[in-house]
Amino acid sequence: MNFKTCLFYFTFFSTFLFGQITGTVVDQSTGKPISDVNITSGKIGTATNESGEFSLDVPTGTELEFSHIAYKTFVQSAENGMYIALTSLVIKSDEILVRAGLTDESLQKVAASVTIFSEENIRHSNADHFQTLTDQIPNLNWAGGTSRPRYFQIRGIGERSHYFGEGAPNFSVGFVLDDMDLSGLGMLGQLFDLNQIEIFKGPQSSVYGSNAIGGLISLRSNDPTDEPEIATQVRAGSDKLVGSSYLLNMKLVDGLSMRLMSDYNYSDGFRENLTQNVTNTNKRVESFSRLKLNYTGFKKLNLLTTIIYSEMKNGYDVWAPDNNEKFKTYSDAKGEDSQLTYGYSVRGHYHISDNIQLISITSFTETDLVHAYDGDWADSAYWHDNHGFDPADEGWSYSFYDKNEKNRANLTQEMRISFGSLILGGFSKHLKEQDNAAGYLFGGVATDATSHYNFKAKAGYLQFGTELSQSLKLNANVRYEQNQYDYTGTSRGLNDNWEKVGLPSVTFKTDESMLGYRISLQYLSDEKSSFYGTASQGYKSGGVNQQPYLADESRPYDPEFIQNFEFGLKRKTDSYRTQLSAFSSTRKDQHVSVSSQQVEGDPNSFLFYISNAGSGTIQGSEWEHIQTISQFLSFNASLGYLKTWVDKFTYQSADGDAFGGDREAAMSPKVTGSFGLQYKNETGLFASITLSYKDEYYFSDSHDQKSEPYSLLNLNVGKSFGKTNVSLWVRNALDERYVTRGFYFGLIPPNYPDQLWKSYGDPRQVGLTIDYNF
Repeated sequence: MNFKTCLFYFTFFSTFLFGQITGTVVDQSTGKPISDVNITSGKIGTATNESGEFSLDVPTGTELEFSHIAYKTFVQSAENGMYIALTSLVIKSDEILVRAGLTDESLQKVAASVTIFSEENIRHSNADHFQTLTDQIPNLNWAGGTSRPRYFQIRGIGERSHYFGEGAPNFSVGFVLDDMDLSGLGMLGQLFDLNQIEIFKGPQSSVYGSNAIGGLISLRSNDPTDEPEIATQVRAGSDKLVGSSYLLNMKLVDGLSMRLMSDYNYSDGFRENLTQNVTNTNKRVESFSRLKLNYTGFKKLNLLTTIIYSEMKNGYDVWAPDNNEKFKTYSDAKGEDSQLTYGYSVRGHYHISDNIQLISITSFTETDLVHAYDGDWADSAYWHDNHGFDPADEGWSYSFYDKNEKNRANLTQEMRISFGSLILGGFSKHLKEQDNAAGYLFGGVATDATSHYNFKAKAGYLQFGTELSQSLKLNANVRYEQNQYDYTGTSRGLNDNWEKVGLPSVTFKTDESMLGYRISLQYLSDEKSSFYGTASQGYKSGGVNQQPYLADESRPYDPEFIQNFEFGLKRKTDSYRTQLSAFSSTRKDQHVSVSSQQVEGDPNSFLFYISNAGSGTIQGSEWEHIQTISQFLSFNASLGYLKTWVDKFTYQSADGDAFGGDREAAMSPKVTGSFGLQYKNETGLFASITLSYKDEYYFSDSHDQKSEPYSLLNLNVGKSFGKTNVSLWVRNALDERYVTRGFYFGLIPPNYPDQLWKSYGDPRQVGLTIDYNF
């Protein structure tokens, strides 16, 4: 056999043994190609070009390692036509990515006021729930009518509660967890294994729709990786606190990885019930589990699936007829604030070409809620001994109870396609809610009631960006949305013979269209500084009032709109990062929720009513700063200033026409701020201190009672021992008494004078947390 023949056979067989493997490497989040990715197998290697493409002469099935300084290392068996999507690393002192928008974007280049809590921030705070972090966010407030914050207000916009009779599940501040819409369900704020929290302030309707007229809170957990990881955390503290968390991350097969976590928390709830002689009537019993699957094995497709299950069996016992600041209660009926939620989301990312990406996001959640409480806050012996109330003399018993059970199912589907900087998308949502309530409903008219909401939304949106010059960029968003509410309600009341009779049933339908937009100009003066200005319109859908005796013309309320102008500065250097924004807004057809006591002496006889109050204004500013002082020491500070105004409006009370407005909006403190110091040295010793401040604010649009200003001090100190971290923490270290909710009505016999009734936030709590990573 001559030389040419041997060379032919060698070349022929080597094409089978050592075929040329080709492929493309892209960023998992953006779909954009990544250059200079190292692909190696032993001593053989290559790198991707500017288009993210590579070729390598290795046999099919050879294990290839893909590595890049800014991305997590990825390993996959070789095959021709490979499509590899790498997950970015968060590099300290490098850019922070904002991930809740239509595209991932550097915080430095986002033309909006956004507060970010990174995984490291969350870990250093030793917080186990979002509630602990809320006081560090400028111009954010929350209403304490439940065992955990469910209802948030940003820049003075947001609901305070959602009792039966308060209308549709229609919220002003969005709350999203791993692509699942949980607006109005903020109790799901567990922080274990969270990657990032993003709080957008100001109207975000052009991107996120009707539930974001005030802003958006987005929680995103860590995605699965191929690197094996096992972690555990245990907690113990005062108020009988015990808790534990577990994490398992592993590669299942090539292209498929899994991340599974579980979290459990128990505490007594800081209350001593003297009537029942127990300390757990306000308990927190909270469990949360999450499974994530990341699939990247099929060419140009990436699928990220998240499944959650949460069960909160919390009590609710926070009110007392003596306004007791020592956390002692007298209720004789069981209060409950439970929430059972399960859901899933599937995010699919298909890389059509370098400039064309297709994204599909599907989510579904179903939640069972129970909110129940002792309406008169005490037993008969308390009322007799302290206020001389005798049922035999009065002819009726001082005993009230209210219970509301909700089932909410929410299905959303979003599709978007991007052509470079142009993004086109469509969105649909179908939400169903059924309420079953018993107590003294609709101002004492009904004893029990059932309501059915059927909400449908469809929207189309567009986002476009262009560079007007090397340093000037224009961005524009527009969103058109159609909403439809179908409501059916039935209720029963008592006639003069104390017999239950049916009240007028209610069937009502609303159908409305809304438009939101956002236009921004951003000027990059250099790599460190940027300035931006935005003009935007946000919107919130209307709804239906449930009261059976309302006239049809008074039953619906129209959508609300807000026009917002904002200007901001962002600057980042090696030693600090700062952002400053100023804003001015006008609210049109503003939603105002009012309530009034209808029956003297009946603390549950409140009539809730939502109407369009006319107009209002908002002005203010926000500043956030992070500064490195030395190798071991840094500090952060935030400051929010808010000036709100609600025009005068009228509503119906038990005494006829009543007036509201002509003053600042409820739940809108003028000044909010925080200051924190963090220390960590090379021996593993770490410590942090955080001081927050919140100014006074009105509790409601229905009365003029205000809170008192307060400050909270949180401390944390610990030590790292290899893979183990031990930390001692104190929340509300100065044991400040601060009010989270206030009502104003008559409760005390025999004259039932109107008084301010308060519920208080958590007192001081001391605890120990131990983390271990295997």
